Amino acid sequence: MAKALPDLVGLLDGLAKAGRKESEMSLREVRDTVGRRSFAPLLLTTSLIGFTPLGGVPGVPTTLAVLMVLIAAQIIVGRQALWLPRFLLDRKVEGRKVASAAKSLQPFARLVDRAIRPRLTFLTERPSSYVIAITCILIAVIVPPLELVPFVDMPLWAALAAFALALAAHDGLLAIAAFILTATGLTLIYLALL
Repeated sequence: MAKALPDLVGLLDGLAKAGRKESEMSLREVRDTVGRRSFAPLLLTTSLIGFTPLGGVPGVPTTLAVLMVLIAAQIIVGRQALWLPRFLLDRKVEGRKVASAAKSLQPFARLVDRAIRPRLTFLTERPSSYVIAITCILIAVIVPPLELVPFVDMPLWAALAAFALALAAHDGLLAIAAFILTATGLTLIYLALL
């Protein structure tokens, strides 16, 4: 049976519609739009939000980093449904900002949906998926201190999005690219902060 590929355009459309309907959206609403059992799409949504102008709002990168850690840790322990603490689920952001962020990523999403496909799947299945989840946690731990310099963490959000897409699409080649992007991003951040 063929594995269902993620529909990034559809995911962003759903978030944009939900954002246009609500004056404020809670993380609970975002989670329910994406799906409680969809760990990789939730990782992807979180990383994509970090990659938009919302990622420059004080407090947002740290909140997103905490989410990344919680989601990735649950991948490692093998939970079937995502659990998040109430204080995170109740955090709200303006619905129009969510809709705007989702809309700004549409051109990128169309390219990605055409490019990703299952290949080198052993790199995205257990035990390799644990290595990806641990790497996501390590990247997320680096993000909060970088919040002091807005948008310097963009390469890390891009790497996190690539890891999430790799897991969602079972695309091992993309996982390799995500590891390279992580190393490159960390190097660029180190050079920028010198």
